[in-house]
Amino acid sequence: MKLHNAPPIQVGELYKTKIMKKFLLVATAMVAGLAVGIAQAEDEKGKGKGKGKGDPAKRAEMMIKKLDKDNNGTLSKEEFAANPMAKKAKEGGKEFDLDKAFAARDKNSDGELDKAELSAPPKRGKGKPGDKGKGKGKAKPKAE
Repeated sequence: MKLHNAPPIQVGELYKTKIMKKFLLVATAMVAGLAVGIAQAEDEKGKGKGKGKGDPAKRAEMMIKKLDKDNNGTLSKEEFAANPMAKKAKEGGKEFDLDKAFAARDKNSDGELDKAELSAPPKRGKGKPGDKGKGKGKAKPKAE
């Protein structure tokens, strides 16, 4: 006894229908995952590395926010030593004189670095950029 007038479904067609449903389910899941990933990337824009990279004041603010353990708004030499740049230099075997780096930024010699001192470029050594110094290295031979 037939309950409806539809033609009987062939086994091959039933298989194709199941495959099509699976394909649509997988494609929908992939599109949804991509949409969530894009949304998270938009939310995290500006977070982490590079935030405030162009503006020295923002960079100084972020540095104080991250490293200031006693929350006094300035960085002590110990807090400054926790700076990722100082850590990388030590790990990489590069010479890094924390005292010199700190002193170069501590303009008022109070032993603390505030936002203005961190924003300003560090003091350079004696002489002007491009001046020939009295270094310990060998001089390059002059071209004739």
